[in-house]
Amino acid sequence: MKINETRLKKRMDEINGISVTEDGGMMRLALSDADKKARDLLVTWMKAGGMEVKVDDMGTVYGVLKGTDPDASPIYVGSHMDTQPNGGRFDGFFGVMAALESIISIKESNINLKSDLVLADWTNEEGARFVPPMLASGVISGQFEKQWVYDKQDIDGIRYEDELIRIGYKGDERNRMTKAKAYLEPHIEQGPVLDSLGKEMGIVTGALGITGLDVIIRGEANHAGTTPMSHRIDALEIASDAILRIQENCREFGEPAVITVGRIEAKPSSKNIVPGEVYFSIDLRYHTDEGMALLEEQTCNIIEKVCAKHGASVEIKRYWRAAPAVFNEKIVNCVAEAADENGLDSMKIISGAGHDAVFINDVVPTGMIFVPSIKGMSHCPQENTEWKDIVKGTEVTADVLIKLDSIEI
Repeated sequence: MKINETRLKKRMDEINGISVTEDGGMMRLALSDADKKARDLLVTWMKAGGMEVKVDDMGTVYGVLKGTDPDASPIYVGSHMDTQPNGGRFDGFFGVMAALESIISIKESNINLKSDLVLADWTNEEGARFVPPMLASGVISGQFEKQWVYDKQDIDGIRYEDELIRIGYKGDERNRMTKAKAYLEPHIEQGPVLDSLGKEMGIVTGALGITGLDVIIRGEANHAGTTPMSHRIDALEIASDAILRIQENCREFGEPAVITVGRIEAKPSSKNIVPGEVYFSIDLRYHTDEGMALLEEQTCNIIEKVCAKHGASVEIKRYWRAAPAVFNEKIVNCVAEAADENGLDSMKIISGAGHDAVFINDVVPTGMIFVPSIKGMSHCPQENTEWKDIVKGTEVTADVLIKLDSIEI
């Protein structure tokens, strides 16, 4: 399958011209005005390509190209267009645009497939505005309750549902993904493996599970000058000790285990007061349920022991969990075949990042395609992928869609 490179690049550049930061990053937070502009353009292009547009109650936008067999289950393909603050040009967005160009190219090539081809642009995959991530796909897969998501607030206290209504993208529950033959998600790797090995494509076999924890350590706020070191219960010192220990434990746990403390806040946040309370976040990931549960248990035990040693109290709450995903073998094989037929040097790989595909995998046979990320940079303005890899990834996406239509899953 050959695509229209000029059209693809023009459309990607147009959306990536919306809300650009001073650093050259993207700022399309979920359900923001910038997200609305991107959605509006996508809808315009889908309609121009002969696709029927639908929106579900979580704000996910679907573009449907009808197949020849009304009894055939649809094949879904897509990703998301929301970004991190000051995020990159390809994370999620590549998958949506590869899906759009693939579907239109198939139509223009007069290839008649039995199944409907459905582009899906999921809402709030990043979780940068409304926490946790993957809210729309989480509702579809039964991970989250609809009203719980509707009531989620951003840092300004604005509700998810209210923003859906404001930007005009609160649709109908009847439009949700339900029965489907397959779901395919093209994506940038967001890591350095493919680029460092000189590989042109990743055949994604699954994804690491993710556990998110909120930790609050309570010590004793006191005067910075009059409180001797021997009399302090410094929450920040205790938190620092705990963080170093859980990171060292993770290294000893072995790859592919990773742990990240991404946020830390000390109170009362004064230069001359010993911190009495510290909050920090934990993101831990592993490729098996059993391993992830064990790593979580070890992590919590280490924090509790450190706090007990220093006379501090601690509260640890899990705010979300995404189980490790193993993708459908037949879809994985279709990706491998398409990569080989396109003469690409590919390899099997496990995703370290969370994706809508991880949740959708619970209810629909799922697979992913990775294209390389230069130096593994992502969630930042430096995120980049060579244009030839964008084109190859889009062409393979189209080829996989055609293959999926012809096989039983």
